[in-house]
Amino acid sequence: MKKRIVTGLIILLYAIAIVVGVKIFQVMSKTPIPNDIKKNISFMVFYPDHKKTGYSLVQDSFKYNPDSKVLLFNADSADNQLVITEQATPDPFNDIPQYWPSFTSELNSYTEFDSSDGKVALTRPAELKGGQSAVFNGKGTLMFIHPKKDLSDDEWRKLFNNLKIIK
Repeated sequence: MKKRIVTGLIILLYAIAIVVGVKIFQVMSKTPIPNDIKKNISFMVFYPDHKKTGYSLVQDSFKYNPDSKVLLFNADSADNQLVITEQATPDPFNDIPQYWPSFTSELNSYTEFDSSDGKVALTRPAELKGGQSAVFNGKGTLMFIHPKKDLSDDEWRKLFNNLKIIK
């Protein structure tokens, strides 16, 4: 009788360990990008850490263009909205040393800084009629962020130094 109880407890403990392990795996492998989009992406995806930036991803905003290989999504805070586009960094950014400064100059760059993951240029492209935009290049990803309302330089630094990465 005692042997049956011990055997039953061991089986119960194994079952609990398996259930806990599966749950941990599900939580760890869950990403904000829909799986049908994630499987097509060949670059690291950066997105704002909600706890540190106040920006939450808008789940139904994820779109991926397989022809241009560009990912687009939105992130919202209490008083602003970001439109974020990302793609693999094109070869000229890596192969031609003067490509980044030339590119950001064309976008009317007014300041640049290094973030924890790459270079950032704050710009006011003519196409946005003076609206603010940020360009990020790091770890094989080129990202553009367009806010609905302008961010201060400090807000941009906070945002770019608090990105999460998916790959």
